Amino acid sequence: MSYSRNFGFRSFENIVRNGRFRSPKTGTAILIGAPVIIDTATPGFLKPATAGAALGLGGIAVFEHIQAKGVDTALTTSSDSPFNAVPLGQYAQIVHGPGAKVWFKNTADKTLYDGRVQTGVSLIPASGLAVGDGLTPDGAGKFKKATIGTDPVWLFIEQINATTGLVEARFTF
Repeated sequence: MSYSRNFGFRSFENIVRNGRFRSPKTGTAILIGAPVIIDTATPGFLKPATAGAALGLGGIAVFEHIQAKGVDTALTTSSDSPFNAVPLGQYAQIVHGPGAKVWFKNTADKTLYDGRVQTGVSLIPASGLAVGDGLTPDGAGKFKKATIGTDPVWLFIEQINATTGLVEARFTF
């Protein structure tokens, strides 16, 4: 199941949905699939996970842009983008779960038929990953390769498809 061009689920085994928390009302929108934590300084809100964020208060941000009529009221028009981010000030879910499997895919800018451009997104390192590597928050709203034994490992990489660029990983918590 895809939530954007960059993130989706492969397996919902043991998925934990930590309820809904608001994204920040100002600043940069949080990407769907980005590592996030509960903002303990602002009750009811989430924020990008800090580098080396401990396991337990976080997970991946999930937001569904589809409502009953197919239009998200947080957007001005049905063609507004980005659909790869949580609109500012809106409720999103924090998901994790031991064994839950997700996929990531870094994308380049894409020009649409009407001339608009979907901006490319990279949630994981563009190179240097291998099966068995761990992923941990980088502190900038993305994941980095974890140093095993030093960094808290949020996900372990199980599969990399060099042709499509798809990277599959399982949660450790």
